[in-house]
Amino acid sequence: MEQQFAGLHHVIVRDGETLGYERIDAEIASIATAVLRQKGFDAGFVYFGEIDDVGHIFGLAGDEYRDAIRRVDAHVKKVLSEVSRRSDELGEDWLVVITTDHGHLDEGGHCGTTDRERESWTIRWSPHRELAEWPEEIAPHELAELMLVERRTLR
Repeated sequence: MEQQFAGLHHVIVRDGETLGYERIDAEIASIATAVLRQKGFDAGFVYFGEIDDVGHIFGLAGDEYRDAIRRVDAHVKKVLSEVSRRSDELGEDWLVVITTDHGHLDEGGHCGTTDRERESWTIRWSPHRELAEWPEEIAPHELAELMLVERRTLR
């Protein structure tokens, strides 16, 4: 909190559990894009919760899940477009990492212990540079270090 009060970082929170992630994810995308238009920062975190929420409720096999993916994909595209603009116009070098916290079963649910429910994936992207190789399998506790090492190689 001291850093936030000192203006060293900012936290913006929206309540998707109460107001619905479809609505809140759209707000978060707009806020993230607006922040990127105004100023740069060393590290940022954006959470879109709709796909996870829909996966728990409806599972992976239905139209609800595919529709949620389409909506969140549009949000991610909006944010990445602004990252690309900053990279092009301001010469900034960016590393974007997208990950999940767990997998799902086709029928939905939560907190299972199957391999499929415990799996996650990671995507990395940078607008104008080739990224270093990462291991095929990454343990959750290794992700932050990999990102920091990658970050150190940016200009």
